[in-house]
Amino acid sequence: MDAPLVLTTKIKPAEIDKEAHNVDVMERYPLEFYRATMEYVNPKDVTNLIDHVKKRIGREEQYENLDFTHDTTDISEGPIKSKYTVLKSMEDKINGQMNLAEKIDAVDEKYVAEKIISSHFIRDIMGNMRAFATQTVRCTTCGTKYRRVPLYGKCEKCGGKLVLTVHQSSVEKYVKITRRLATKYRISPYMAQRVEILARNMESLFDNEETRFKTLYKFF
Repeated sequence: MDAPLVLTTKIKPAEIDKEAHNVDVMERYPLEFYRATMEYVNPKDVTNLIDHVKKRIGREEQYENLDFTHDTTDISEGPIKSKYTVLKSMEDKINGQMNLAEKIDAVDEKYVAEKIISSHFIRDIMGNMRAFATQTVRCTTCGTKYRRVPLYGKCEKCGGKLVLTVHQSSVEKYVKITRRLATKYRISPYMAQRVEILARNMESLFDNEETRFKTLYKFF
């Protein structure tokens, strides 16, 4: 998905990703900046102390004298592989992130846990549930897809078996780790309730007593 769709031979700073405009281009930071960090000042309140690329857009300085604070012998020095690629499962990645958050005094691990849940897990769970509820079924023989299962119960074209295109395991994959984060780090009541409501909705979808197959012995 990262393949470039457009290639240009001339780079215009005003047309590139806005995130690149946030790069600071100073040789050294002023003393006022460090004093502000000791007072935990909001970063937005000290942007006037730092020279950024975005301040130079439209001027000749956008192309020249882009300074930096530390020299290096090789710009490609650094880790060959990031932990994100080394750690395979999502649970290992989250555990690594939270273990690091617990060790850094400047980081509030409760806040990190809430951000992971609110911006990632909850959205994924809701999206997966929506995908499961609106999914199509596919014939394993001829590949024909149906929006709803035919009354015949089989593929109308070849009589083949119909299977789901979105599986239960893919919908439930983040529920356990989300609940564990919510419990361990005692996130806000509002967020904890959102997690619990989603988890209960998931249980009612897949573990509903009314939808289970029953035999006649059940009524004796």
